[in-house]
Amino acid sequence: MENDLEGILDISQSLIDSLTAWSETATWFLMVAVVLAGALFISYRARKRILFGEWINRYDAGETELGKSIADLLLFKLRYIKRTHELSSAKISLWNTFEDIPSFRQNLDKEIDLLASVQLGNYGKIISGTFTFLFRLFPLFIKPASLSGNINLFGEKKTIIHISLENYSPQKWFKHENLLWEKDFPEMSMEDIPDVIEEMAYRIYIDLTGGDLFKSWQCFMYFTKGLRSYLNYTELKRASDLEDAEEQYLKALEYEETNPVVKYNLGVLKYYQYKNDMNDEAILCFKQALNCNDRNLRARASSAMANALGQKYSRYKTGKPNSLDTIIEAVDYAERAVALNKKLDSAYKALAYTTHQLGEALAAREGNNLSVITDPDHRSTKLRISAIQHYKRTLRINKKHFMASNNLANLYLEWAIQLRTQPAEVSWLTTWKYRLTEFYTQQVIIDRTYFLKKAVYHCEEALKVNPSYQFAFDNLGNAWYERKDYNKSYSAYQNALLYAPSYAEAQNDLAMLFLVKEYEGYDLQRAFERHKEALMCVKDELKRKEKLITVFKNRMLELQIPVEEYMGEKLLTMD
Repeated sequence: MENDLEGILDISQSLIDSLTAWSETATWFLMVAVVLAGALFISYRARKRILFGEWINRYDAGETELGKSIADLLLFKLRYIKRTHELSSAKISLWNTFEDIPSFRQNLDKEIDLLASVQLGNYGKIISGTFTFLFRLFPLFIKPASLSGNINLFGEKKTIIHISLENYSPQKWFKHENLLWEKDFPEMSMEDIPDVIEEMAYRIYIDLTGGDLFKSWQCFMYFTKGLRSYLNYTELKRASDLEDAEEQYLKALEYEETNPVVKYNLGVLKYYQYKNDMNDEAILCFKQALNCNDRNLRARASSAMANALGQKYSRYKTGKPNSLDTIIEAVDYAERAVALNKKLDSAYKALAYTTHQLGEALAAREGNNLSVITDPDHRSTKLRISAIQHYKRTLRINKKHFMASNNLANLYLEWAIQLRTQPAEVSWLTTWKYRLTEFYTQQVIIDRTYFLKKAVYHCEEALKVNPSYQFAFDNLGNAWYERKDYNKSYSAYQNALLYAPSYAEAQNDLAMLFLVKEYEGYDLQRAFERHKEALMCVKDELKRKEKLITVFKNRMLELQIPVEEYMGEKLLTMD
């Protein structure tokens, strides 16, 4: 018995010894793997950056800092261009190039030294020395690119600026390119240098982005300046920025008349002015942008065409308002956009928006009967549910897509308005039951109160991303109106008009709020004054004006206010 026990103990001890030895070996292997992975990561980051190397002045011996000044100015210009395009990527549906070019950095070698010393300095000389060697080994094979240059004077007048880029690896590992840019003048003064460096910056940037979307640096320069002005406009809403952006885009087109990138961004500029004539001009621009070889740009242009045609059908009531041709064409463009790029948020947003509008149109053709809009098998309902899924897909791709959040809120809101005959409230327990059912079954629960709560939620989500988005405030006001919280409704309408004083729909919605007797601000005269202001905002858009009048009349009838009594004031006429 004792011998058996000793045998078991010996076997156990040998097993423990083996595991201990194996764990030590595994630990070393794991440490080496971690360091190798870290070295590869640092090398990959180094490969995506361009260092500034030596800058030499052979132009004027008295200007000892001229070489450094040129390098600093070039670096500033390159970063300005990159930052402009980087900012544009955060704005919905703007074309940008910044992701195609490495960052420009200085002193990356010192950064690697610091990383090695911080992470490895506490492990002893042998380990630290070995690991530091590994950190250094990979950059020896994969060197960061280096941008250097000089300014030279040949003879008495001829000046040449050379800028070279060595070890540039745009696509593949272990494949490097050396690039050279030159600019020469018969004569040059110190005052000419900033303009020359700006030209060199745009030439360098456009060469490094690759592709054939821009043929000339001048077109790219004016395009970038227009993009910067348009970004300023989206933030500050200054008319001067909008005018400057259009002017810069038009200057870009003087160098490349049919450039698809400029045409696309010019279309975006016109589309977001939300006017019928501008929308038609945007459609022409988007059609021209479709004639390009770049697949992603075609996807963006297709989604933009879908949105513009959708607006033409639903907002402006132009084209073929009595048929489905326009909105069906819009859906077709949106489907093309998704097929071209299944990772593009604006493509799914366009498909959701156009599908939603088509569903609304089909339900309207049957009078929005309750039996139609609550039937899960009716085509209009299926289209609306499909639109909800597309909006959610958009937000999964880009959770900051505030337009998709607002449009989703609008879908729920319009559907809820058509369900007014349903009971007004459900309990919070029922609401959570609906949420869980939708989450686990992917079904849409058709309930008015639930839809209104979701409308408020998605409006608020949109405003978290863009606190000045007037359409979300207007939808939020309408949602609170339907929930009979008139004070919150008033506040939301006021915010919409704060950021967009000429937003006619918000003016009209606020006017209709003053018609409600249960509202503490009830005032018929004030309602008609606001309604008149709304009509003045769209005096040249007859279809839109007619829609505002119809909505206002319907609200009066709904609230049992006699329309005829106020017709004499000509507030409800087309005059």
